Amino acid sequence: MKKRAVTQLFLMVCCFLAEPIEAYAEDSSIKLSACGHHDYPPWNWSSGSEIKGACAEVTKTLFANLGVDVDLTYVGPWKRCQSYIETGRVDINICSFINETRKSYSTFIATPMGFNEQAVFVNKSAQLTFQTWQDLAGKKAGMVLGVSIGQRFDRYLKNNTNIERVTTYRQNFHKLFHQRVDFIPVGRFSGLAMLQAFGIKDDIVDLPTSILTGNLYISMSKKSPYLYLLPEIEKQMQSDDYPVWVKSLLIKYAGVYAKEAQLTPIE
Repeated sequence: MKKRAVTQLFLMVCCFLAEPIEAYAEDSSIKLSACGHHDYPPWNWSSGSEIKGACAEVTKTLFANLGVDVDLTYVGPWKRCQSYIETGRVDINICSFINETRKSYSTFIATPMGFNEQAVFVNKSAQLTFQTWQDLAGKKAGMVLGVSIGQRFDRYLKNNTNIERVTTYRQNFHKLFHQRVDFIPVGRFSGLAMLQAFGIKDDIVDLPTSILTGNLYISMSKKSPYLYLLPEIEKQMQSDDYPVWVKSLLIKYAGVYAKEAQLTPIE
């Protein structure tokens, strides 16, 4: 029974990927630049000279179905990615939360490309509990430069906590391991993949109550001449098979990241 279910999932995914949209397939000369978060597995992360992960494969595949190539060459950390989208140097942001700042320079697809449950990660020995946002008041939050957890929660953190920002999640989890910050807000799936890679899954835990469940979206720079492609990308995301495909990619890339990272354990 289990084998049959896996086979059906494989066939659905293959079918979804195998249907190019002929209206755009004639123009194979279009090549768009894209960027994403450098440190947010399994959604996306920098791997050598490129961005890899579920968001990267989704974006590349959906545009490829229009006959459009997407260049996922790594352009720099998340904050630089946002800057390049704002100036038009890069066309596509492969996945991000929506906030007012990003809306000022990006056009977002209305249909989410994925759903990301945000959780509070803490050091086990700290015995910090979390039921409502108010439980975080006065605490020290570890965050990565340029990261948003959604506009309302961003505002709450800014007004009620002491935020320390660093370049990578490894730096953040190192600080949490040594109790130099009180908590890290991060996607549950991503955080658990990192704990495994960093060798600290017995020391750091994710608290069961969610901060929020955020929608992740594909967007394009308002300065890109290819904004007309977005409605055709969105049509593909409305397929019944699309959520199944994304779930399979998250499982796939959690494994890829754990194997690829082979990082020295945090200690």
